Amino acid sequence: MQTHCISDQLEFEGFDAHKVVAGFDGGAITSDAGALLLRHADGAIGLFDRVAACFIDHRD
Repeated sequence: MQTHCISDQLEFEGFDAHKVVAGFDGGAITSDAGALLLRHADGAIGLFDRVAACFIDHRD
């Protein structure tokens, strides 16, 4: 199934005298670049271990 891409820009209500625009003209980009940021944060502050410590697993 092929996706339908929007090539126009979307303008939103401004904030603090700034114009807010969403543009879709970035070309070929990756959707998993956030994983690189998470890996860096994990290495710097042990993010994954800290988040995992917030949960108790009661399974046997």
